[in-house]
Amino acid sequence: MRKFFSVVFKLFAGIFIYLISMFAFVKDIASDGGWLVLAIFMVLAIVAMLAGLAVSGFSRWRRDTGIVLLSTAAISAFMLLTIACIFGNDEFLRLMPPDSMAMFSSYWTGGAVMLALAALGWGLLKTAKAPVDSLA
Repeated sequence: MRKFFSVVFKLFAGIFIYLISMFAFVKDIASDGGWLVLAIFMVLAIVAMLAGLAVSGFSRWRRDTGIVLLSTAAISAFMLLTIACIFGNDEFLRLMPPDSMAMFSSYWTGGAVMLALAALGWGLLKTAKAPVDSLA
């Protein structure tokens, strides 16, 4: 049961990190209280990740955190590719109001956030220690 709750908390952490990576593509996030929304999602992600790690006893925390960060970056990249393919269709663009994608035009910031998540996740996975076999 502990493993189940650990996975659920880490899943919620991944969802909040995914939302942060998507909000990173929003243009002019400083206006309209966007930084407050990002800060709230960051706190929720950290709390959920710490809860998941605490339930599992912080064993293999680097591996678990690395998996969450790397998979979140991969899912975000897949969703962005999907959105780009949808908005690349002329028929779909005719259904949308003009400049409907102007809000999501901070590509450098969003790309940097996704690369940072992937690099941090990869680094944590690479530095994770193999489990010690207690029967050896």
